[in-house]
Amino acid sequence: MKKITLVYFSPTKTTETVLNTITRGLARSLEISGSEITAVNFTSPEIRETVLAPFDGNDTVLLGAPVYAGRLPADAADFFKKLTASNTPAILTVVYGNREYDDALLELKDIASACGFIPVSGAAFIGEHSFASTDIPVAMNRPDENDLKQAEDFGSNTGNLLKETKDLKKIAALKVPGDFPYKDGMGKGAPDFIEVTDACTNCGICATVCPSKAIDAENGFATITADCILCCACIKACPEQARLMKNGPIKDKAKWLNETCSTPKPPQIFFATAS
Repeated sequence: MKKITLVYFSPTKTTETVLNTITRGLARSLEISGSEITAVNFTSPEIRETVLAPFDGNDTVLLGAPVYAGRLPADAADFFKKLTASNTPAILTVVYGNREYDDALLELKDIASACGFIPVSGAAFIGEHSFASTDIPVAMNRPDENDLKQAEDFGSNTGNLLKETKDLKKIAALKVPGDFPYKDGMGKGAPDFIEVTDACTNCGICATVCPSKAIDAENGFATITADCILCCACIKACPEQARLMKNGPIKDKAKWLNETCSTPKPPQIFFATAS
């Protein structure tokens, strides 16, 4: 393996942080320099319109996405399905907000396998929940220092596995939790749950970070509810804290998560067996 490519969807940048840390350990183990590491962040709708060149046996590819309602975000799943690979090892990562990741990691493994990748390792890491705030904390400040240490070790150990594997085609199938048929996921469309306050300066950052073009810049930067995927990237990115969660079902869900998912969960890591 001569190259490392990260391919990920990360509206609030937690998945990006975890994958970058995994890559640090992987690159060190495989002795791959920074010049041979490429990142494809397809959070932007414009990037999702591109088609990547096929991957081959010279590549090691990290695939990563957050978990929404126990599944991959639909936009992420659709982009992953466009990838093609041949004898290419894949490292699979999902990041969830301390509730459960349900079928998301299995879904990512199934998609990767169908695209021609050979999944060699998988992990579910914890990230600050999209609905979290200082008033209603859910997995705040995750991934933390310990999470990132485990992420780097995960990358290093995956690199060691790859070096020990003589024939990727004979590697034992990676086993990860999840059920098929998968549980129902979450499509586009949301309640009107975001208030734009007078603190808004019309800077437009919210529209820039939105992965689904769900910000109406000509209407006070209001959320276009039909296109919203509930990632809350616009709330977290606002420099003036001018976007707030209204009272209603989404805020009630955040309160429920705060009450029932307060015990910190550790990352879960899985490896295929070397041949």
